[in-house]
Amino acid sequence: MLHQSFGPVTPSKRKGARSKGRAKSKRSHSQSSSKEEASPSPKKLSRLQEEHSTAATRASRPQTKESQTPPDPDGAHRNGGRHKATKAQSHKKATQQKEEHKEEEDERDACSTPEKDLEGEETITLEPVHFLQCHSKANNRDDFKTQLWACVFEPPLDCGTRKDPVVSSSRTAATCGGDSVCLVDCETGIVLKKYKVTGEEFYTVTWTTLTMVTSDGRKKKHNVLAAAGRRGIVKLIHVTADYCYGEIKAHKKPIATACFSPTCETHLFTASYDKKICAWDIGIPDCDYNFQERQLMVLDTISTPLRIALVPSCPDRFLVAGCEQGCFAWDIRLDDKPQKNRAFEVEFQFPDDEGNDTSSHRVDGLAFLNEDIVVTKSSKRESINLWSWSRSFKQGKSGRRTVQAVILAELEWSSTDLPYLTLSTCPTEEYVFCGDEKGSIWMYDLSNHLSALCATKEDCPTERIGPSQILKWPELKANGELLTDVLVNNVVTDPTFTYLVALTDVNIAAIWKKV
Repeated sequence: MLHQSFGPVTPSKRKGARSKGRAKSKRSHSQSSSKEEASPSPKKLSRLQEEHSTAATRASRPQTKESQTPPDPDGAHRNGGRHKATKAQSHKKATQQKEEHKEEEDERDACSTPEKDLEGEETITLEPVHFLQCHSKANNRDDFKTQLWACVFEPPLDCGTRKDPVVSSSRTAATCGGDSVCLVDCETGIVLKKYKVTGEEFYTVTWTTLTMVTSDGRKKKHNVLAAAGRRGIVKLIHVTADYCYGEIKAHKKPIATACFSPTCETHLFTASYDKKICAWDIGIPDCDYNFQERQLMVLDTISTPLRIALVPSCPDRFLVAGCEQGCFAWDIRLDDKPQKNRAFEVEFQFPDDEGNDTSSHRVDGLAFLNEDIVVTKSSKRESINLWSWSRSFKQGKSGRRTVQAVILAELEWSSTDLPYLTLSTCPTEEYVFCGDEKGSIWMYDLSNHLSALCATKEDCPTERIGPSQILKWPELKANGELLTDVLVNNVVTDPTFTYLVALTDVNIAAIWKKV
């Protein structure tokens, strides 16, 4: 059975999830449980829920099924999901499927044996350890419709037990989907905390570490989690105290994604369906949790921003965003640019399927692999682009607003044209990850490629790099039935690549551990 915070799961028959548009399903407003809290005001405190899951379960050998229906090109969607932007609701296209599965006695762990890559080299071994169904609406054990969108590992604090190497490996991850945000211990599979807002649908979570002043005047670092989604409101959660201490009404439309500045702990960037990326100073709460937020700037976009990232080599100067209609960069310096509303500085062009440069395409995946190499994905191509930020951006210094991205390599990826399957990177281990429409996770070990990529000349043919490993979705049984037709919306690892978390469109957060 599935590993779950409220007991055994009996999977119900569920609708297929392979259409591009994913026709909108009616969302039922679930009743609040006794632990559920209403949306707090900025100065009211709300207790987080504590939910503990049961022991970990094993999965048998992987088995996935192909998508049954083609995507709908007319749908308007948010990052990582397939729902209309006007109402920002997640859904699945209805194709009721009856499947009879023969029970197998093979109970070996998926990918417990190293696979071989094309060169015959042994790849890493990942063991599936936990499969959690902790975002169910109204704690419904038959909920296989809630989609999970984002996962971020908690940053370690430089004090106390956080210096322990095991704890410093960031084994606690925040996940979001539906009306809840969960904190999960990836080692034990225990759901440590659960925060719910009735009627909300969370799309993004991000961490920061604030230096707060205690009631006796001492300074102490605490991790704060920001969560946002359909309502356009950012919830600020002091995790250690189990409190949502406030909210910021950041946008009138849904927030697709958000991130904190790595250099200024109180600076938060929120990207919304209102075609704006806002920068906020969230302030530092006092001992009574009073705080004062302040809007710093507004970055205007020509289409919905789906993914944002601060440039690692200069995080106080430039922000890059993948949008519904292109990839752009903004100057975010506060001192040199007094104007609050800002247009983009540079628009990046990428080759289309015919090899022509275009800027009017969707960029639904974006992350930095190191200080210079950007990884982006467009649903129009069967590949993922690796390109140089510095070499691309310098073309715009001559006054050009549209420049060609200097492509260093292409990563071979799924042939699906289903959009919003986002990618991620693990810079310390030099890995790129991306899920697909079959429940598989494509893994690219680029540690042996980066030196050559950095020396790539612009007139050289683009190198195509295949995945070093494809992690197949395991057979999951709930009361004897196999769970199939799984789509992986997001894949995230901790900084040391000890744990890998895959978020799906069937309300399952899957956790693998490297062995």
